[in-house]
Amino acid sequence: MGCGVVEDAGRAVVAGASEGGCMVTSLLLLHSLSAAVAVDPPVRVWFNSDGHYEFGDRAKVYAQTAQDGYLVVLRADAQGHVRVLFPIDPDGNQQTRGGKKDELKGRGGREAFVVDDTTGHGTVLAAVAKTPFQFDEFAKNGRWDYTALDDPGVRADPEAGLMDLVQRMHGTGEHFDYDVASYTVSPPPRYVGWVSPYGPGWWDPWYGPRVAVGLRFGSPYYRPFFGGGWRRR
Repeated sequence: MGCGVVEDAGRAVVAGASEGGCMVTSLLLLHSLSAAVAVDPPVRVWFNSDGHYEFGDRAKVYAQTAQDGYLVVLRADAQGHVRVLFPIDPDGNQQTRGGKKDELKGRGGREAFVVDDTTGHGTVLAAVAKTPFQFDEFAKNGRWDYTALDDPGVRADPEAGLMDLVQRMHGTGEHFDYDVASYTVSPPPRYVGWVSPYGPGWWDPWYGPRVAVGLRFGSPYYRPFFGGGWRRR
């Protein structure tokens, strides 16, 4: 019996695959079909350094959308303070090109933000829509009004709180896609030494004075969280 393939709701059904050659052909076809249905998520956001930072680090943030659209990116630090990473100003260009990886620059072309937490986790949410976001409620004198962006819900649940802000920016019932990523801030390095009977300062009785060296053990955990790569609202 020869090989036959029947298309059934996007699945390949192999008929009469009694010979080895037929089975190989069938497996190759199944692989090609599974590759064909794989699609890029509507929006993705991620960090440099896998999102591992220490106080004072300059964080780079990247975003990419599958199609042309309008983009807004919000950040909540470990204390729940909200900042807008994109666009830089409320009247800035929100448009993004599909398939293009963008580094979200801060003011003056600098990195997206400077890590100002000493420990904890921060959250960044990127949302893309087919129509522009409306920022009038969150703008003052052409700049972001961070008093208006302050929301107790963000401190309780960063992702849900940022989602509520985006919903207000885009209008109730309007569709948008979003992605969330978290970054980790490690505590400051600890310094180790010992008390010397030779007076103040660091001292090694074999080699003379020494300077304290910061040690950090292990590495903070982090897994980018995409929820299957993206979410729909």
